[in-house]
Amino acid sequence: MAVTTVRPNATASGTSSFTISGGSPTLNAATSDDSDATFFSKSTSIVGQASALLDFGTTTISASQRVKRCRIRARALTPTADGRINVYLGTRTDNQNYFHSALDIRGLNSNTHFTVPYQTSAPNGEDWSQTTIDGLRAKVTEYNDTGVLGSIFELYIDVDISAQPTVTVSAPTGTITTNTAPDVTWAFADTDNETQAFYEIKVFTAAQYNAVGFNALTSTSTYESGEIASSDNTAVVGDLLLSGTYRAYVRVAKSVNGSPFYSAFAFSGFVITVTPPSVPTLSASWNSSLGQATLTITGTSPSGYTSQYFEVDRSDDGGVTYATLRYGEDITPSASHIGTAVDYEAPRGIVVYYRARAVGVDASSNEFPSAYSTIQQVLITNDETWWFKVIDDPTINLGDVRVLAQLDTNIEEPNTVFRPLGSTRPIVVAGPIQGEDGIYSIKTLTEAEYDAFYPVMVYQGTILVQDPAGNQKYVRITSRTFAAESKQGGVIYRDIDLAYVEVDE
Repeated sequence: MAVTTVRPNATASGTSSFTISGGSPTLNAATSDDSDATFFSKSTSIVGQASALLDFGTTTISASQRVKRCRIRARALTPTADGRINVYLGTRTDNQNYFHSALDIRGLNSNTHFTVPYQTSAPNGEDWSQTTIDGLRAKVTEYNDTGVLGSIFELYIDVDISAQPTVTVSAPTGTITTNTAPDVTWAFADTDNETQAFYEIKVFTAAQYNAVGFNALTSTSTYESGEIASSDNTAVVGDLLLSGTYRAYVRVAKSVNGSPFYSAFAFSGFVITVTPPSVPTLSASWNSSLGQATLTITGTSPSGYTSQYFEVDRSDDGGVTYATLRYGEDITPSASHIGTAVDYEAPRGIVVYYRARAVGVDASSNEFPSAYSTIQQVLITNDETWWFKVIDDPTINLGDVRVLAQLDTNIEEPNTVFRPLGSTRPIVVAGPIQGEDGIYSIKTLTEAEYDAFYPVMVYQGTILVQDPAGNQKYVRITSRTFAAESKQGGVIYRDIDLAYVEVDE
């Protein structure tokens, strides 16, 4: 890290409340000349406390730098134990003054250097930036009257600047014939001698990185790891690649005040040349009465491989992005090379896209993917009823559930929000959630209806709930209450309230 010290360069206010000694014409000149012969003190004609605001010079923060922290220092004295001066680190932004807690100068009868701890956020609570550095200022407040007045000799603000790390990617390189998920290896470097805290990998085909306007940060990739919090310097490409020409782009980051400060992307180029298994065919159909799509994948003998399996993906956005089906990532084919998958989670009322591929496995457990099958489009119809689906046990899935109301409730959490000194964001301390995300009010009119719904009602895992409007969410039931009402002929109606919390998939 490099520390730049800036000094007072203007007096914003308070000139008439203070007296300058030693011949300097201004408060800022008296406290930026590195001379103990010049200083200022509160004027003896002023009764009660008085304050002065001094502006400071700035430093330019380049695109490859980030301000990590700032602090204020002062050389000052107070003549008696009753001396009382406060010096505040501040910034002026958006026509507002903001100040951190004070540097307290108390009862020292000699010219002494005072330093406060570094502040990792600007006084307005935001990260330090060029704007807040350009607006740096100090406030000096004297609280005493004649006889115990202190003196300010010098003022300093230290700006601790962190340099951007760099990365060099060393692998994969050359032509790869035995592996379609190669290792990516890189070296982290940092002039501040800090360590790597994050990394991100993206793999692009030649067509992608040669496209007009290519940008490794924003362009569509064949594979991306996402931001990984790790000091590792090697990782496996997390998808199987087809034969082709690629680049593996890597960026690394160190942590600055709890946030990643990334390097630019660097890359290594490589070529994959393998013989893939045959592309399978895919058929897809929708069964509205079961609330499921059935996918049938038909392959061929995995010639040249010891075994093969199938993968099935679904897209809910017209084929822009795909995600592997739940339990669709390792489908074992039959002896006739046919595999099946079932999808209960496709959103209703839209056309979804499905695709499949075969993956051959050699004697060394290396995996080699085929190209994807022809995409199959399926209209997932909406029967405009409520469905409660237990994805891990679809035998108890139930549609046409009679939901009378979805009662709104508030989520109440006993929490406290506070901002520790130097933090960049508030911290929330919370106890257990006191309340529900909502309540489903359900009625069954027969014993058969109640018996059919009972396994869903008592299930303690994740349930997918789809409503008549085509919306869906994943929930866990937190409490179950019901009241039974006898009707003529021995029929029993039950009113069931299911309190739930919404959960991830």
